[in-house]
Amino acid sequence: MFEGVVAGARSVGIPVPAARQRVRERRAPREPLHVEARWDGERVTAPAILDSRLPDTQQLVGCTIGEALARIPGLGVTAPRAQTIAAIAAFAAAGAEGAVRSEARDEERTVAAETAQEHLSRLMLDWPVLFGHAPRRQRFAVLHHGLAQIGGGRAAYELGGDLLDLVAVELLGGFFRATREPTALREFVERARQGGTIGEALADLIEIGTSTSEHDAVPLLPPLSAQAWGETLGGLPSPQFCRTPSLHGQAHETGVLARHADSMLVRILLEKGHRIAARLFARVIDLADCASRLRHPLADDMPALLDAAPLGERAGLAWVETARGLVLHAVRLDDGRVAEYAIVGPTQWNFHPEGSFVTEGSGWSAASLEAARLRFAALVLSLDPGRDFEIVLKPVDG
Repeated sequence: MFEGVVAGARSVGIPVPAARQRVRERRAPREPLHVEARWDGERVTAPAILDSRLPDTQQLVGCTIGEALARIPGLGVTAPRAQTIAAIAAFAAAGAEGAVRSEARDEERTVAAETAQEHLSRLMLDWPVLFGHAPRRQRFAVLHHGLAQIGGGRAAYELGGDLLDLVAVELLGGFFRATREPTALREFVERARQGGTIGEALADLIEIGTSTSEHDAVPLLPPLSAQAWGETLGGLPSPQFCRTPSLHGQAHETGVLARHADSMLVRILLEKGHRIAARLFARVIDLADCASRLRHPLADDMPALLDAAPLGERAGLAWVETARGLVLHAVRLDDGRVAEYAIVGPTQWNFHPEGSFVTEGSGWSAASLEAARLRFAALVLSLDPGRDFEIVLKPVDG
């Protein structure tokens, strides 16, 4: 991972992760996301993402429903299966003829399986490699393949059980074997190191030091129904909202931390100021939730993964919760064709100019350039831009 790529005469860049060999679906390759910050010898300042691009939804204008649905995965969106399901739900909410949703149980299983694939990719490949631990490529490949082929019934139930075993035995074994919750960070670290490579990575991350207190943090995006989103937006999201979304005029964070901030162990990490580690722990919890959804979709004690509502005449809105966070799809139709289409994804929330990446990406000190870029890489990975990324730290006079 840390191959010391030089980006400019005095800049230090890191391709993250350069040697992942990830099992991928057949999609066009994407260039790494370029992430840059300044380094003054003691502190990291002025973080920025320089090449983040919105999906080009103008390609969908004028399309029939079928044409638009065929093009959406090619827009470079992450979680293409979940986003296609959200698109169909938005079309159906707009009253589009031919927009037929699948059974709700099948929708949930599909979204949960795709989310689990993304979580496994981060937990078994990316996070261990970031801290110099061996990735679990073979184990990952077997589980990833099973999730790609997921159907219903017994196969989904058994694969969900395999994922729950993975969490309880291999990822968080030190916590599941204990009879009580840890009361101090040292105890938290000791238990984490009993849980395999992701536990080791979690312990290493905690030992880096605190990141951001709750008082200074960006608020977490609360759960809202599709109807509530429609009322808040007052119509289709504007281009400006798609680029820099906000709720009540304020940037928010979406993703696993927003979904699991109330979990006891995640809460401990947040209260101790270890917000990056809290996101990693929340990802493991979310993986367990995905496993439970594969076994028992639409359980009463689980929040919805998908919702849709009309958005005025011949318009509809849907949202879906993905591994990276909330995705909104909104459409307006004219004579059976797309007149307007908008997508708001997690990157726009979490890497907002006033969002978590910018807020947490500067103002902290590090003992060395290597320590600074490790922590900076951990921050970016915890917020998950959805693609490989390259970090460049430039000196303040560079």
